[in-house]
Amino acid sequence: MLSGHPLSQTFAPDVLVASDHGTVPREHPKGTAMSETETETETELDQQLSPPTTRPKRVWFSSFIGASIEFYDFSIYATASAVVFAPLFFSPAQASIGMVLSFATLAAGFVARPLGAAIFGHFGDRIGRKTTLITTVLLMGIATVLIGVLPTYDQVGVLAPLLLVLLRIVQGLSVGGEWGGAVVMTTEHSSTKRRSFMGSATTMGSSFGGLLGFGAFAVMIPLSGDDFATWGWRIPFLATIALFALAVYMRLRITESPVMVEASQNRDRRAALPIKVVFGKHSKAVALAAGVFTGPFMVQSCVATFFISYGVSELGMSRQFLLNASVIGVLTVFIGIPIGGVIADKYGRRRVLAVGVTLATANLFLLLPLFTSGSHTAVIAAFVLVYAFHSLCISPIGALYSELFPTEVRYTGVSMSYQIASLVAGGLGPLAASLLVANGLGLGAVIAMLVVFCLLAGLCILRLPRTDDVDLRDPDPVVI
Repeated sequence: MLSGHPLSQTFAPDVLVASDHGTVPREHPKGTAMSETETETETELDQQLSPPTTRPKRVWFSSFIGASIEFYDFSIYATASAVVFAPLFFSPAQASIGMVLSFATLAAGFVARPLGAAIFGHFGDRIGRKTTLITTVLLMGIATVLIGVLPTYDQVGVLAPLLLVLLRIVQGLSVGGEWGGAVVMTTEHSSTKRRSFMGSATTMGSSFGGLLGFGAFAVMIPLSGDDFATWGWRIPFLATIALFALAVYMRLRITESPVMVEASQNRDRRAALPIKVVFGKHSKAVALAAGVFTGPFMVQSCVATFFISYGVSELGMSRQFLLNASVIGVLTVFIGIPIGGVIADKYGRRRVLAVGVTLATANLFLLLPLFTSGSHTAVIAAFVLVYAFHSLCISPIGALYSELFPTEVRYTGVSMSYQIASLVAGGLGPLAASLLVANGLGLGAVIAMLVVFCLLAGLCILRLPRTDDVDLRDPDPVVI
């Protein structure tokens, strides 16, 4: 068996030598021509020593589907927390307090994300990307289906919100390991010139999952009477079964990342504890990587959750209309991400990210008057603008994050960077927004908070190095 041997060891010294690009023919002794048998042996051994690969399109689609189910599940929870969980699981509380508690359970999933990044990042860097990614998607599917059959507060009392929080934490652990692993898998299967586009598979999948999530609730909310509160909200959660079966099937059909295979054959490039290496040697990279995306992520997250709740409770908007506006917004980002990925491959990750953050920040000064105008057209425009500029922010993130960390800790580094940003932006952002409004500070205070975090993102971008030409096989791709 050849598996497990370093590439520096040659199985047939007279035929092959190892190089940075695999095995190459060694000059035949005495300068004589190689026989046909020797040539066939060389070809056979070269095929055995080369790491197995999967067609990039299959890897891209696998990451797309995996991220779709993860973020579909996360999206339907976020939507349910805004429109139905408060009365069902926190019924004794006042309306405003119940909404804060509902968003607190939403935040609990984001708190679990960095822990999931550490746990699954460890196994992804030590054992392999593929096996870990199959585990994360299974975990998410099971947790989401169980949420769909949970009893309410009226049925089991305080046990209902406790179970809800527990399953939300399981969701958070799963997403914490999914996003970074899927990004790493696609970028490690891609060439340097297409890395942003390949890395966009996960972000496109997350957008598509969000689109499905909004769409599922948009279909169910018009149910008559108490049907939606009784059983209609459960259908989007139970529908997860079909999606995660497809995701597992696709994950089983791909091979391990060739970059990971190459690194695993060299024991010196295995980190005993990846999380320790990440925060010991690459803490600045993690801080900057998380910082560049926290602001844009917080804008998108608040618009997707808090603004829907605020629009219904404070502005008297139709819940159905706001969900439809969200669907249009997510469709915008779904279309914009691959375009942004192509642009980032051509003009540079950092440059496209800087443009996206600048536009997202400037747009915040339009968001308040558009959203509170009372015009349906203006509200839809607000959602479209937020999501359009968000697509420029997120499209280069996958490639950029992968290029900041070496192979032996890349899964952990990418996952931790993204999930720290998600904890601050997606978990604490909507919760902080609801607390600001509950304390009488109004929507203007929420906009001010978003501006501050976007400005911090801009400062982090200025400190990032250029990574466009990084070789992912390099033991130290970037030094920050």
